[in-house]
Amino acid sequence: MEHIKSALKKAGVLDENIESVAPARAPERRMPVKEFEATEQPEPFTLRQVEIDQKHLEKTRIVSKSMDDPNHIAFNLLRTRVRKAMSDNKWNSLAITSPTAGCGKTMVTLNLAFSLSRNPGLRTVVVDLDLKRPSVAPTLKVEPDRSIAQYLLGKAEAKDCFVQVDPNLVLGLNSGHTPASSELLQAPKMLELFEFIETKLQPEVILFDLPPMQSSDDALGFLPEWTLPCLLWRQERQQLPKLTSVNCR
Repeated sequence: MEHIKSALKKAGVLDENIESVAPARAPERRMPVKEFEATEQPEPFTLRQVEIDQKHLEKTRIVSKSMDDPNHIAFNLLRTRVRKAMSDNKWNSLAITSPTAGCGKTMVTLNLAFSLSRNPGLRTVVVDLDLKRPSVAPTLKVEPDRSIAQYLLGKAEAKDCFVQVDPNLVLGLNSGHTPASSELLQAPKMLELFEFIETKLQPEVILFDLPPMQSSDDALGFLPEWTLPCLLWRQERQQLPKLTSVNCR
């Protein structure tokens, strides 16, 4: 974590606008797009409340919740760039992935999420869609009641897959290894999950933690199917993280 800010600057994230790339042509199915100013109020909806262990967060390099570590400033800067890019393009969803496992994509996703959710009224939802190696729950040391994979398989209710960890931050959790994950991420049940998130949770920002690009075809199949902008987080050999954009079509 000690070189995050300088690495982001080296990568151009702090000096240039984040360049999120949309697919050249729209697929038949698109993720529902919510207007930034919702006019309808959701029905009363209660999520399981979870308290996060701050000491565990320090061990897993989640610095944006407590803001005790000065490295959280780098994620605040990243937050500003992400918000501008999403506002300019009228997006409310962003996928985050990496070339390979171990690059820190979940660490980036959660730090960005905590940074975003500190803004009053900026309700943020993180959805762990790495069905083979889910990392959000173990990174935060949260035990899921039900998983997103179980929902996609028709074995759980959507509301039981989400927990609230901060007033403005909700997490969709996964656990265990799920076979045929690529097929599940492209199945019609995903559209129902999107609709649940939009209509029941009503977030301003949705972050999807996707599987690594080279570990399977999960991310490559998911991104163009649902027309999502994507940020690719990669770590160079000298262990400096680099943020860039990727066009999956």
